[in-house]
Amino acid sequence: MTAFVSRMAWRETRAAWRHFAYFFVCIALGVAALVGVDLFAANLERAIQREARSLMAADVELRTTRPLTSEAQAILRRLDGRGIARIQVSELVAMAAVRSGTQLVELKAVEPGYPFYGKLRADPEDALATLFAGANALAEETLLIRLDLKVGDTLKIGHAEFRITGVLKKEPDRAAGAFSFGPRVLISRQGLETTGLVQPGTRVTHRHLLSSKAVQAELAATFPDKTARVSTYQDAQPMLRRFLRQLTMYLGLVGLIALMVGGIGVASSVRAFMKEKLETIAVLKAIGAGSSAILRVYLTQTFLLGALGCLAGAVLGAAFQIALPPLLRAWLPIELEFRLALLPFVRGVGMGLLTTILFALWPLLEVRHVRPNLILRREVTDEPMGSPGRMAWAISGLLALALAGMAFWQAGSWRAAGLFIGALAAALALLNATAWLVVRLARRVPRWRSLAWRQGLANLYRPGSQAQTVLVSVGVGVMVILAIHLVERNILWEIGENVPADAPTFFFIDIQPDQHDAFARLLVERGHTDARLTPLVRSRLSALNGQPVRRESFEDREHGWYFTREYVLTFLHEIPRGNAITKGEWWEGGGSSGLPRVSVEEEAARRLGLDLGSTVEFDIQGAKVSGRIASIRKVEWGNMSTNFYFIFEPGALEGAPMTYAATTRVTPQEEVSLQRATVAAFPNVSAINIRAVLDSVAQVVDRISLVIRFMAALSILAGAVVLAGALAATRFRRIYEAMIFKAVGATRRTLAATFAVEYALLGAAAGVIGAGLATGLAWGAGQWILDVKWLFQPVALITGIGVTIAGTVLVGFLSTYGILGQKPLPVLRRE
Repeated sequence: MTAFVSRMAWRETRAAWRHFAYFFVCIALGVAALVGVDLFAANLERAIQREARSLMAADVELRTTRPLTSEAQAILRRLDGRGIARIQVSELVAMAAVRSGTQLVELKAVEPGYPFYGKLRADPEDALATLFAGANALAEETLLIRLDLKVGDTLKIGHAEFRITGVLKKEPDRAAGAFSFGPRVLISRQGLETTGLVQPGTRVTHRHLLSSKAVQAELAATFPDKTARVSTYQDAQPMLRRFLRQLTMYLGLVGLIALMVGGIGVASSVRAFMKEKLETIAVLKAIGAGSSAILRVYLTQTFLLGALGCLAGAVLGAAFQIALPPLLRAWLPIELEFRLALLPFVRGVGMGLLTTILFALWPLLEVRHVRPNLILRREVTDEPMGSPGRMAWAISGLLALALAGMAFWQAGSWRAAGLFIGALAAALALLNATAWLVVRLARRVPRWRSLAWRQGLANLYRPGSQAQTVLVSVGVGVMVILAIHLVERNILWEIGENVPADAPTFFFIDIQPDQHDAFARLLVERGHTDARLTPLVRSRLSALNGQPVRRESFEDREHGWYFTREYVLTFLHEIPRGNAITKGEWWEGGGSSGLPRVSVEEEAARRLGLDLGSTVEFDIQGAKVSGRIASIRKVEWGNMSTNFYFIFEPGALEGAPMTYAATTRVTPQEEVSLQRATVAAFPNVSAINIRAVLDSVAQVVDRISLVIRFMAALSILAGAVVLAGALAATRFRRIYEAMIFKAVGATRRTLAATFAVEYALLGAAAGVIGAGLATGLAWGAGQWILDVKWLFQPVALITGIGVTIAGTVLVGFLSTYGILGQKPLPVLRRE
């Protein structure tokens, strides 16, 4: 019996290999998406592990945003006495100025010996050594281009001037991220002191790099500033790891959607093939073959074809490594070395095979209902197949469980897997229901006099029509790519296009208290009477309702950053613009008799468990300041003004180290002159152009969406292949119908018009269904996941529907073009 099954499976595959080309491509595309993403993630993780020490430039890093206390300095000096090498690196935002203009830069100051590991690349190669031989600097090429500088020129930073002695190409330990305030400038720590930029309250990140891993536990236990982070090279680039883990999870789920669409194509292809083989099955049963033997024949055939498709997809997924790294190069501080890893191939091929079997089983089980007496009938393709039966429903349950397992394996999170399964199940149910409704409504559409219209419309509901399968397959692809596009456009609108008309265009930071009055006069003299100067005090949570906040208890929690982040506090007389009290009351003059009153933003209050009357305590450079919650506010974060999570009443933060930030609205023509005047009078003050920041954020969103669209396009491609397969699966019926029309006088033009009407109707229906579901999906993602406002975008939806119609017509026409040239007589004689 095994030999019979093998011979029959091979014979059937060899005779119908063209039919199964669509089956093959559907599975290959889905597996390629999964293997491609998994291989990329594996190669990236290997590269991070390989260059872990280089990514930190040390064995241990102590990172803090506060100046070291005398006690902390004593601990580090004791490490020096034990022969442990130490380098301090300071990073901050500053303004670089030349005669032709100014530019916001990310300034980094280092000491001799930097880096311990890895290599800083510059042109010329020995440029790093020049930093410690005078007032010299290395600058990224971007800065040279923007300010029209060259090596040897000078630029002013703060109160000091630096000569550019080289072009900075790459830093081994630069924090990976998509967003940057400006080009990097590298100077010495001694040079930083001459700039006068580091003042009390200035935002500076201090990194103390150590050359011994053994001191990590000791430092974590004894270092007096518990807000400092002590990490080893094995924890290098946590932001990069977290970002790429999330990105590869989402890309993997998009790839899984492509695989599910391919599964739909498998089911469609197998069902159409089994309908064509009903006569063969009837003959086999008439000569004594049992249903189980026949089922094994076609199951073996399906498994072999699925295995070949999975292997081809795995090869294609490996080829994706050529495309993905260039798209993500802006975020990668390391060079990727492409190597094959076994697990991504095993997972991708395994998931592909499981999808193939699960989606093919339902139509394959229909062979049990074929009766031997069908050999006496020629119209076997219209034979009803009978009810699925309990086994088919059991298979459906297995399909759902296996799909959930695959999603969890891909996502690594039950929550993400649950959301994926729920959204996909709801989308498929709605697509099926809507497709069924469209096919039923097609019967009621008025019949115009046009023959092409009447016949094209009738093809949607005629016996053997694949319209419902095509609508579901193409609708899923349209839904995915349109939803991603809508989310992207809403994010861009939220961060840029929705900026209020009167929003400030410039932020000035690091204004010292003794510069407050002079800076305000400068702005007034230049006609900016609307400028607002707001005090800023940097702090961290110390206690909530009398309970100490231990940072290590919250770092790994979801939303744990509300407990561990640095908070910028302020004190104000009036409620800020764009803020609304939702609970409690704002203070109206006069101080409180007990603890100072505090107003908290509503989301922070919810995450921290605060309510009216709750107490909070903040650590401000070692000093503790407490307050009692008097009101809860809703903040309009998109108004581009200075907004705060916590606001104290006036007088509560007297004596705390602080700086001021100023906001004002400037016309594009005034921007350069105002920047120059600010740098000339206040070299330590940094001016941030909001327009440039918004452009940078828009580029970030565009890069991310480009990567996601690259993967989502596979879903559309799989949908197009499913469409072509569904149309080709009914090729014989279409040939027969076309030849009947030709025999009674229809021309090629009439036949082409009939097919075009059918494909256009299918594309329009799939486009409308997919666009509707994409709108709902994008709205849900914006409301519940991304927390962005919703903007209805009819142009994008109409464009998506139009492109779907055009693509469906094109694919359908290419699939059936050969029919138009067939001669009627040979076809009719065969019938």
